[in-house]
Amino acid sequence: LACQTVVEPGMYLAQIPCTPAQKATYNIEKENPDVSSFLKLYPEVFRCVSCNTCTKICPQEIEVMDYVNAIIRGDIAEAADLSFDCIMCGLCTMRCPAEMAQYNIALLARRLFGRYLTKRSDYLYERLKDIADGKFDKEMKNIKQLSREGLEKRYKERDLDFDIT
Repeated sequence: LACQTVVEPGMYLAQIPCTPAQKATYNIEKENPDVSSFLKLYPEVFRCVSCNTCTKICPQEIEVMDYVNAIIRGDIAEAADLSFDCIMCGLCTMRCPAEMAQYNIALLARRLFGRYLTKRSDYLYERLKDIADGKFDKEMKNIKQLSREGLEKRYKERDLDFDIT
């Protein structure tokens, strides 16, 4: 049974019927947020004939062909936005005459967008500086030394500056 199987590297869960598709292995830190990454990792995206069968079969009603064309144009932000609701069912891949794995290609677009094109908040940089400066070291040391009961007590007694609804 799957629920009793130990997870191992390279293992993935799949629905049945499974549509195995090409999934490139890459280090997002070494990729560029432009067309070159797709040309290298998923060159089949450029074989798209815009037949639109991918969009017609999508159970999420995603404009799959539109995000594929956005990738071809180099508009990673648009591709990430259009593909955001993808559930990676593989139906688009099953129908594609260009043999694309649209859902894996869209995943790369979203990862590139998140890593390189999303504006980081000033608050994030302030908090990272606080962590690097050791502002929370003493408090973290105290928390790590608490017993489970002590940690639960502290959690329940915490003072929130907002209401939980």
